[in-house]
Amino acid sequence: MNDRVWIRRSFFIVLALFLVLYVLFQSKNLIEGPLLTVTKPLDGETLTYSAVDVEGVAKNIAYIYLNDHPIFVDTEGKFRETVIAPVGYSIIKVSAKDKFGRTKETYIHVVLPGETPSPTLQNLLPNTSGNSSTTTASSSKQL
Repeated sequence: MNDRVWIRRSFFIVLALFLVLYVLFQSKNLIEGPLLTVTKPLDGETLTYSAVDVEGVAKNIAYIYLNDHPIFVDTEGKFRETVIAPVGYSIIKVSAKDKFGRTKETYIHVVLPGETPSPTLQNLLPNTSGNSSTTTASSSKQL
């Protein structure tokens, strides 16, 4: 009879241990908080076009935002949105929030090269010389 009690207790202890480990394994997503990975564009990337596809994966989230605007993920947690980057240096912000209010933010720095006119003193001063090459008025007509 002693052996039966010992086997029964051992069985329940192993079952309880298995149940506790299973619950901890399943709740790890709740414990970790939101997971956010941006796969495209890469941080520090130099762009060739102003239209930028932002792609990535988000797990354990309730809300996700791209530059503070809500976006959607598919059933696998993947997202893909297009933003327009101006010429020069830009920062793209992707943030995710879980149902407990924990947030994860990722910033991607990108550069779109281009010709941007730089202000000079000659561009800022009015033309006072009298010979303007941009505006010419002619009152004589040729016949």
